[in-house]
Amino acid sequence: MLESMKSKLHIKRKIIILALFSSLIPLVVVGPFTFLFFNKVVENKVSSTTSNFLSVVDWNIHTLITDVENISNLIFSDDRVQSYLSYKKKSPQLYRLETSSRNVLRNINTVNQPYINAVYIGNEHHEFLKLNHGERKYERPIYNDIKNASWYPMLKKSEWGGTWFKARETSLVKGVNNQLLFGRVIRDLGTSKELGISIINVDELVFENMFKDIEKEGKILIFDERNTIYFNGNEKQLKVNELTNLLKNTDSEGTVIEDINSTKYILTFKTNLKTNWKIVSIIPYQSVVKEINYIRMMTAALLVLSLLIAVFSALLISKRITKQLDLLRNVTQKMEYREQIIGIKFDPKDEIGKIGNRFVELYNRNNELTLELYESKLKEKEAELLALQSHINPHFLYNTLNTIFWMAEKAKVKPISKIAVSLSKLFKLTLNNGEPITSVRNEIEQVKSYLQIQNIRFDNRIEFMMDVDPSILDEKIIKLLLQPIVENAVQHGFEKQNGQGKIIIKGFKKEEKLMFVIMDNGCGFNSKEALLKNQGYALKNINERIKLQYGSSYGLSIESKLNEGTKVVLSLGMKAEKSA
Repeated sequence: MLESMKSKLHIKRKIIILALFSSLIPLVVVGPFTFLFFNKVVENKVSSTTSNFLSVVDWNIHTLITDVENISNLIFSDDRVQSYLSYKKKSPQLYRLETSSRNVLRNINTVNQPYINAVYIGNEHHEFLKLNHGERKYERPIYNDIKNASWYPMLKKSEWGGTWFKARETSLVKGVNNQLLFGRVIRDLGTSKELGISIINVDELVFENMFKDIEKEGKILIFDERNTIYFNGNEKQLKVNELTNLLKNTDSEGTVIEDINSTKYILTFKTNLKTNWKIVSIIPYQSVVKEINYIRMMTAALLVLSLLIAVFSALLISKRITKQLDLLRNVTQKMEYREQIIGIKFDPKDEIGKIGNRFVELYNRNNELTLELYESKLKEKEAELLALQSHINPHFLYNTLNTIFWMAEKAKVKPISKIAVSLSKLFKLTLNNGEPITSVRNEIEQVKSYLQIQNIRFDNRIEFMMDVDPSILDEKIIKLLLQPIVENAVQHGFEKQNGQGKIIIKGFKKEEKLMFVIMDNGCGFNSKEALLKNQGYALKNINERIKLQYGSSYGLSIESKLNEGTKVVLSLGMKAEKSA
């Protein structure tokens, strides 16, 4: 019974049922699974995304720290700065040393390091301040103020390295109170003796600028092991000290969920290994739950929508496929009765359409090839007939022409003897021992012999020039290409024209082609009218022979104007086979 039911189902219904089952089974399985496990998935996703974001932040901070420390290393190791801090006298030499020390900081500008406000170098004897932004707060020496600052002991303990700190007192730049500083003791590279200090003032907005182009959720907090807060994102609601205490003894990175001020937060943190600063992402837990509920509703709506789309798509696809199959069935019926297939087009957007169009194309092409084969056989028969005619006793013709030559010589009639020699040579080159392939040299000689005969007829009114590249003279081409064109020029261009006629033949290589240009100053013709009257059989025959031998990209082209002349261009391949 099931088998009989299957046999009664049309392919359209089978496609619809298959599409519906293929859509419904995944929907039924995925729907409940999504509802049950979505909470965990979203939490993990939030944690993963935030960790990735903190990795980017960590990399940016690492880049900033490295850049500032590199500048500090440059100052520390420069001989000019060392000389300036070692010099204790007040003299013109001190001014020169200060100038050369300032040159060390020349590349620290608003373009290369826009986040650096100022750089201070000095000791108890002399000092200078390089500003990038703003105005200096004090016009007097500030080294003693620095020594009395609360952070100076921490700077002294840094030994050969440097240290980061926030400072409210002893501001270097006017209007900046809460400074982010990197300080370092400068020592003599040979004796390790303390020479002075360098302080780099970093813009406190550097972190805001760092985060403004990065998509993030929640707030960011940056602090060190001394609970010095470098950035808190203008967070006013959280008790920052409580937060730092919660994370003080944690691992270098991770995620925890904690209640702060009676509000639950997801805290994801990462420690910068270079500075030991802790970077914390603070996301309210409620925002994550809210997103989960919204996604649940969206999932349910999408399941229903997917079912509707599956039904609609099944109907649409089945109709499209069966339409193409019906068209294919009609095509096979036409093929069965050998009918010509015209006007039937398949939609090429799917495989059936591509197969159908290819099927029709091959069928029509097969019919064309059958017709071409029939025509080829007819031409082959004609060629055989011409070959038989050309082989009719050539020795008899040679002997006859030889007899005429000697009779003319005996009678001292030079024009006749000359015609006999040229005609004999022309006849020999035309026959070419029955071979269809000749050389460019032979084609040129054949044209010369023909024009010598015609010049006797036209009383030397035909002037001809040969400009053929010597390198192509031994190239092989099919025979009887140039002489019929020259003959066409003489018969149709000069017979009706009085005065001197001129023919120019050029031959040369162009890329992978042999090119021949035949030009005359004859009476010319209207090429469009000649085409309508089906004239120019010889030229048409040459064009067909070239395309048959070398391919459709080769051939013959004509440019002609009445009373101006004609130009014929031949394009040939570099090789011609004997089977032509």
